[in-house]
Amino acid sequence: MALPAKLKVYILAVAVVAALLFICLALAAGEIFWPGVLLFGLLVLLSESLTVDLPRTGAISVSFTILFAAILVFGPKVAVLASLFGAIALRDIRRRVPWYRVIFNASQFVLSTGMASLVYVNAGGILLFDRGLSFADFPGIFLPLLLSALTFFILNTFSISIAIAFSEDLSPINAWLFNFKWLIPNYFALAALGVILAQVYVMAGAAGIVLLVMPLLVARETFNVYRKLRGAYEGTVRSLVKAIEAKDPYTAGHSERVADYAEKIARQLGMREDEVEVLKYAALLHDVGKMGVTKKILNKIGQLSDTEYKKVQEHPVIGANILKEIEFLKSIIPSVFHHHEHLNGRGYVDGLKGEEIPLMARILAVADSYDAMTSTRPYRVSLGKDEVVEELISCCGEQFDRTVIEAFLKVLGVEADFEEIISKAREGRSKGE
Repeated sequence: MALPAKLKVYILAVAVVAALLFICLALAAGEIFWPGVLLFGLLVLLSESLTVDLPRTGAISVSFTILFAAILVFGPKVAVLASLFGAIALRDIRRRVPWYRVIFNASQFVLSTGMASLVYVNAGGILLFDRGLSFADFPGIFLPLLLSALTFFILNTFSISIAIAFSEDLSPINAWLFNFKWLIPNYFALAALGVILAQVYVMAGAAGIVLLVMPLLVARETFNVYRKLRGAYEGTVRSLVKAIEAKDPYTAGHSERVADYAEKIARQLGMREDEVEVLKYAALLHDVGKMGVTKKILNKIGQLSDTEYKKVQEHPVIGANILKEIEFLKSIIPSVFHHHEHLNGRGYVDGLKGEEIPLMARILAVADSYDAMTSTRPYRVSLGKDEVVEELISCCGEQFDRTVIEAFLKVLGVEADFEEIISKAREGRSKGE
């Protein structure tokens, strides 16, 4: 797959800045303790070979603990050299990771470690290789430790988030929130573990580090459990979608298409990535309540009777009742429950008006209606794209949110004269057409 031009420029810029920082640190006064480079470098290599995949793309490890310990013990030179081992992960070799990812990984490690080291030293931090840490050093040593950890965390996570954003055409902030927000408490726990690792090394040497292998593996497993939980969540959602489609075969693929449209609308509106994820789940499961409606009604050819239509109108309520029993899906209930509300208050279930309707539900209403009209159903054939777009626009302010429609038309790459279409529709309604 070809790299986006802006990602190429970004990787080159990060590599150049990292190379300049590396040269400056290498030429600075002071000797290099090579046994320390080798020991901590090998630990980083091992850590990077046992990474945990991030929710969207990329991976994380517990290398920060090891590099933070190297910063505290030896300072910038040894820590930066050890960080280079992070680009030679065994897992990446097996997967034949592209050269540009190796360069980027090495560069962002050098930047994060180098700057965190400089912050630590210049903020008054002491190097434990010269003398061990004692209680007398606290609380004075706390500020350099905190600033150094923050520097590493910010540079490391944001450099990766920007790469993800350029790769997948996302907002860097959204990419960071989606991939790293949950990591904050764990990261600072790893910083505390790094302080302990540094002190153990000074007191007991390389052999003492074995004592901390288990806590590091536990920390890695914490990340892994989070990833597996996300996988289990997605599996649950997919299973429910299959159950919906088994009940109503005419809607096969409908939920996935609605989710795709909704996701693109949300991004066009600038919603946060964590909100986009909630919306995607809501879109995939917006019709889950149809499992409580009989097949006879769902697959009926011809117009529904009033009684049958009322049964269909119950599906948002049934869906909400199903979802409330699944803890991680409770956040999507308002969107599922209200996705048939109209801006003029004539929708269902609660007859909400305007902004009383949750934004995600308003997005779902547009995505759902577009796919329904462009798909063949038992009771009618599909409509053409232009015809459906005109119908959506004509219902702006009555049924649909105009802002959402405008965002969707940008997604579809369609230009339309809103005022003319709306005016014609109102004129037609006034004549009783």
